[in-house]
Amino acid sequence: MRTKVIVELLDRYLKVSIARKAMVVNLPNVDPASISSALSSLFKDNKQAKNLDVFVVLSRNKITVRRVELPSQDPKEIEQMLGLYLIRQIPYHKEEVCWAYQNLGFDGISNSHLVLAVALKNVFKNIVNSFVPINILPEAVLMSSQGLLHYVNEACKDKSLLNSSYFILDVDENYSDLVLVHHHKLGSSAVIPMGIENLNNLSDSERFSAELAQGLIALGNEVPEAKCERIFLTGASATFVTMVEKAAKDLRLKAQYLSTKEYDTFVATGSKGISLSSVLGFNAQVARDDIKFVVPELQIKKEMKTKVQQLMILGAAMVFILVMLCGIGLVRLVQRQSYSATLKAKVADLGKNAKELDSVVDSLKIARQYTDPKSSVLFFITDLNRLCPDNITITNYNWEWKKGLSFRGYAQQIPDILSFVNALNSSEAFKGAQNRYTRRRKLKDKEVVDFEIFVK
Repeated sequence: MRTKVIVELLDRYLKVSIARKAMVVNLPNVDPASISSALSSLFKDNKQAKNLDVFVVLSRNKITVRRVELPSQDPKEIEQMLGLYLIRQIPYHKEEVCWAYQNLGFDGISNSHLVLAVALKNVFKNIVNSFVPINILPEAVLMSSQGLLHYVNEACKDKSLLNSSYFILDVDENYSDLVLVHHHKLGSSAVIPMGIENLNNLSDSERFSAELAQGLIALGNEVPEAKCERIFLTGASATFVTMVEKAAKDLRLKAQYLSTKEYDTFVATGSKGISLSSVLGFNAQVARDDIKFVVPELQIKKEMKTKVQQLMILGAAMVFILVMLCGIGLVRLVQRQSYSATLKAKVADLGKNAKELDSVVDSLKIARQYTDPKSSVLFFITDLNRLCPDNITITNYNWEWKKGLSFRGYAQQIPDILSFVNALNSSEAFKGAQNRYTRRRKLKDKEVVDFEIFVK
């Protein structure tokens, strides 16, 4: 489970809310290194070093707020118009500031009502340099005035009092924030450059009352359709209820001080004169349409962090797939080796039994030469006797299986031998017959010719 952390950076201390627990952390100086060290120690002491959703709050006295009316409902056109408005109405170069806005809605005729917030880039640079060293990237940079709305909504028990328009006065140590709320949104805001430390005598109180009265009138003129009947006091203004009602007597506003259990616990520790309304309000709720400053450095670092996480996930997935493929390949190799060894064992077993079959095969080969009519010696002798003429006498046969047949004999004349060879070649069984030799000799009283014929 993730823990929401709200941090507001000031010159002398940090206002922090961790899981609805409010605290103040003193700073030796405003250097980013000091802020980083303080935040790191804070998270370590509260055992909240991981799974943090950190939101940074900009104090209202560091922001310029304007209520703007523009003749468009298209968000792209509105942003272009606001860019031109910044150049003409804000006493800074456009490149020196960061700005954000909240669209309060269309008036039904021609204009969109907007609240524009502008702050110097140096402020955001300090935020980036404070959080990046401790490897924390804030989810958003918020405006403290809107945290007061959430704080009042959390602290007010009678929700019916919030249905109409109303003012909020939040008194801090060195300044006060006056907010007009209309239709549950920030209608406008004004800074009174006096806080609890400036109200030590009667003249300061009178000056504060005058500033407050002027602020109430100015905000009422900015939002003339807002008919406010009540002003809620928050922060260190618990003792100012009577003074505020006197300052607002012309507007007939009823003052009411609101506090939460978390802030009362903080005050009970002895810390007075410091308002934690904004950080506690944002800890209770961060609305989707709250003003959020877009800091390019933070956006780039967040995208880089996201890309790195995606690459790590992809790398881990690729390694897992590679390991699985190697494992599958190894298993298949082992299976093949095992199958090969099994086959070899079976071949060895069958080889032992095959010796008996070899002797049977040899016997069958011998028997085949007698049973196959085409390879039988009797077959050749029968055909030879059929083809042998009367003038040819065969005296000797020599036959070997699959090697051929040869026979010897004699005749009266050589032409008789040649005619016999031709007759043999014309038959299917003795095709290719060749006369190896002929030789004359005397047999009793007559002369004969011996011959030898070979058939493959």
